[in-house]
Amino acid sequence: MRALDPQQTPQELHPARVNTKKLFFTGSACWLVALTAVGVLHLAGRSLDGRLALMCLTGLLLGVIGSIWAHAIQREQPDL
Repeated sequence: MRALDPQQTPQELHPARVNTKKLFFTGSACWLVALTAVGVLHLAGRSLDGRLALMCLTGLLLGVIGSIWAHAIQREQPDL
């Protein structure tokens, strides 16, 4: 078992480079779709827990805050 060999030194892991603006925008769009689906189901007369809409709104709000943060960081550090 090579993975458990104490003599072998682990390789250094580097953080993944991702486009955070696109990541937060995509997440916010997904939460908006989920909120729309909850609203449509509510209008169709389905009995849904009201916390679902609050969860979607919270996810959407956090995604928008993250998008603003990512935009500010990208302005300060354009190499990211």
